Amino acid sequence: MRIYFKEITIENWEECIELKVSREQEKYLPHSNLKSIAEWKFNPHWTALGIYIGDNMIGFSMYGTLHDDDPTYDGTMWIMRLMIDERYQGNGYGKLALSELIKIIKNQGQHKDIWISFHPESKTNLNLYSHFGFKQVITGFEAEDEVFYKLEL
Repeated sequence: MRIYFKEITIENWEECIELKVSREQEKYLPHSNLKSIAEWKFNPHWTALGIYIGDNMIGFSMYGTLHDDDPTYDGTMWIMRLMIDERYQGNGYGKLALSELIKIIKNQGQHKDIWISFHPESKTNLNLYSHFGFKQVITGFEAEDEVFYKLEL
């Protein structure tokens, strides 16, 4: 079945905040979808999208640039959030969503790479991002709960 994205709006934001990962995965997410939506509302260069199959929102993604209004902006796009609700995990939807998200970012044509960070113990994230060619980068910002990976476009 085909996945697609819809912007988070007043009509679907509550559905988005009801999405959950499994209890075991909670330690890998720094905060809730509700907090991500709040951050998005204050960052005009970010995009928040529900991930859908049919009429069902199955996940949430948020991406954007950190400083594209700054003259020193270096062409980096960030994926700040990519999650699939626990009821829909294990069906390849995360891989489909990431594939489509990469296409969307590439089609914008103005970014040199995509960065993402995740918890270093999350083997699922490591496998997913590595599958698409993301490579670990050492930035000096690493912490016990975060590693950074980059995909050159």
